[in-house]
Amino acid sequence: MSLTDSITDDRESRPIRVLVVDDEAPFRETLCKVLSRRGMEVIAAATGQEGLEKLAAQAVDVVVLDLRMPGMDGLTTLRMINDLHPRARVIILTGHGTTDAGLEALRNRAFDFLLKPAATEQLVEVIVSAALTAREAQDDQSGPKS
Repeated sequence: MSLTDSITDDRESRPIRVLVVDDEAPFRETLCKVLSRRGMEVIAAATGQEGLEKLAAQAVDVVVLDLRMPGMDGLTTLRMINDLHPRARVIILTGHGTTDAGLEALRNRAFDFLLKPAATEQLVEVIVSAALTAREAQDDQSGPKS
């Protein structure tokens, strides 16, 4: 069984919840459709601020976040997600990546840094891995189950 076969976690029989934050509507909509077809619950936001509002309303396992967006940029959004929603794992997916931006994102606790266009299988595997890590951290914080 590969990671991509494990879209739902056996410990919690709920699909992986993903928030996609990207200002490019066609890309955002396509990615949401692809992830939904893979059995994930997907929420979309066009800006960092909208993403934070959606996170306040519903917890997610993983955030797929663009770096360059109008208003609040991806690194600022990443920092705020880490402060306000530390259990969520953030994957930076950008078409404007540099080594410096990648290092800065990883220093700010991004789970991974990928360049557009990322291969679908690669992105799905990173999302599943991030979700499993987020759920393990949540289990560690909640203690043993009775």
